[in-house]
Amino acid sequence: MGEGAPVSPITRAVLLCLLLVTLSGLPAAAQPGVGDTEIVLGSTSFAGPLAFTGEQITKFGLDLYFRVVNQAGGIHGRKVRTVSYAADSDMPQEAVANTKRLVEQDRVFAIIVPQGSRPVAATIEYLEANKVPLLFPYQSSPVTRGRRYVFPGMALSDRSSKMMIDYLAGPRKYRKFAVLYQDDEYGTSFLKALEKDLGRFGRKLVAVQSVTHGVPDVSPQIAKLRAAKPEVTLLVLVPGPAVQALRERRKIGWTDTLMVSTGPLTDEGYLALAGDDAEGVEGLSLWPDPLTSDLPGVKLYREHMLRNFPKNEPSRYSLAGYFGAMLFAEAAKRAGRNLTRESLIAALESIKGFESGILPPLTIGHDHETQKQGFWVRVEKGRFKPLTDWLKSE
Repeated sequence: MGEGAPVSPITRAVLLCLLLVTLSGLPAAAQPGVGDTEIVLGSTSFAGPLAFTGEQITKFGLDLYFRVVNQAGGIHGRKVRTVSYAADSDMPQEAVANTKRLVEQDRVFAIIVPQGSRPVAATIEYLEANKVPLLFPYQSSPVTRGRRYVFPGMALSDRSSKMMIDYLAGPRKYRKFAVLYQDDEYGTSFLKALEKDLGRFGRKLVAVQSVTHGVPDVSPQIAKLRAAKPEVTLLVLVPGPAVQALRERRKIGWTDTLMVSTGPLTDEGYLALAGDDAEGVEGLSLWPDPLTSDLPGVKLYREHMLRNFPKNEPSRYSLAGYFGAMLFAEAAKRAGRNLTRESLIAALESIKGFESGILPPLTIGHDHETQKQGFWVRVEKGRFKPLTDWLKSE
């Protein structure tokens, strides 16, 4: 065909078809964070007082599972690489800066298992606007529910509250409840849910006290709660204030209330900070015992930990990160070689009755939630003793 010669309609049609065929193979390569040989994911982990949790979730959980995946050849021939930056949970602006850096500079495919209710809430609108998947955040605020690009991780506060109150006000028949809560997104979302669930039983909180970030002394709040004579005192706190509350309780000899933990406190590692003062504390555990469970997925997790990080003791936090990585790998496999953000979302939405060997069979519905169950535990000699089978929040 000479220069300037007219192009026939048939030739144009052929060229257009060739162009479309060529472009059809591009989406995966053109997707941020997806190359020929790797998938890049980003995360913002806890720094500051919760740095232990952040390291366990990210390094010894998320990265542990992806290390195993990569050793086996990756996902459809691609290795998974994570980029993580730390942010103090008290400073959500740090999480926002980290998230923008991950999306705009590191060009990650998705954000996976970021941590903290305040940091996650601060980044969610940005990620949704940029159509970047936010996968399995380790936080409890319902602000993550029902969003196109968000798949909540741990059980959300209203679900946890329902399981807790159904059990305590139902079979246990407690009537008088009080709450000591963190004055932030984590604490207030739980407080609202607890008030609503107690209302279903015709009950109200007999006392409510809040804890402000950075104020370690909780003795005034404990004194006021004790004066109300609750049968159950719910601790909706991060570990530092919770430990102080348990120590203050012992100091003043307040023995006629059941202390119940939510969120980060329901872990032996943090309860151990309170020593013997944690004995008898009860709570809702979202994860099987990482040290003793004989569930096949938990046993495999321990084997992987021993092989890759032999000096790190298994914990519920690393198990949570490990599970998040497992879910991503399952969805990425289902999405196929042509991995895009939209195909990942479709793959996650297709998960029904998924057997992880860690949690009960998982089905992801329209709310995109990935954890809706928990079981009741009591601290006995530094470990959690299960008191129930899995409780449901439906």
